[in-house]
Amino acid sequence: MALRPRSAYAVTALAAALVFSLLGIVSSGASVKAGGKVVSASLSKTSFSAAQAKTVKLKCRFSPATKRAVFLLQKKKGSKWVKVRSVTKSGNIKAYTTTVKTLFGSKAVKVAQYRVKVSADANSLSRKFKVTKATSPPPPAALVPKAGFWMGLGNDGVISYVITFTVTAGGTNVTSFKVTFDDLGCEIAGGNVTATSLYPIASGSFASAARGNPMFGGSFDTETKAHGTSRVTGYESDACGESEYEEASWTASWHSAS
Repeated sequence: MALRPRSAYAVTALAAALVFSLLGIVSSGASVKAGGKVVSASLSKTSFSAAQAKTVKLKCRFSPATKRAVFLLQKKKGSKWVKVRSVTKSGNIKAYTTTVKTLFGSKAVKVAQYRVKVSADANSLSRKFKVTKATSPPPPAALVPKAGFWMGLGNDGVISYVITFTVTAGGTNVTSFKVTFDDLGCEIAGGNVTATSLYPIASGSFASAARGNPMFGGSFDTETKAHGTSRVTGYESDACGESEYEEASWTASWHSAS
């Protein structure tokens, strides 16, 4: 029998070692490939105000092998991205949803451009968003009362009366403001006092002069409803002579177009 030189055994052993080494490398590579992976990441909005950050959602999906995920929030400063905050989630992660406000944690949400980088063992995905200045809501439309004849009732605690007035076209003025009342206890009833001037309607309200008769003021609650106060002085009746009615509250509503 021929004997192999010892060097042949050494060569064989070295070859075996190389084979096992290569197998180890392959095994290690397979382990990396089998690690966690970010499958998808999306933001429900990419431009919003700071106040809306609590409603904007980040939704992520991961491969079944994912046991660890990192959420890195960065702010753009010049040409660089600066870290704001980082959060790590561990466990059997398949899906994860959070809000942008949660990503900020206790950090203030300020106007700037940001990105969130979602990382697992095998890959990472970045999603950008912008925090903008909040826009002021448009002012409410000015209330325009319905033009035409208005009628209502008033009472000063003793005497009740009827209130009527007219709103001019376009809802710009009140005119012909009249108080009609019963002179209880007197021979003549049904007295009335009318103000015939134009009284401008501004911001839904109107008023007479401080020394007018009747003196009155009112506000429109809707296009067809109003309320206010009035006072009549110096009314003369045959039986009562000159009398004065205390300030009374009234309510009125639109009655007809003329």
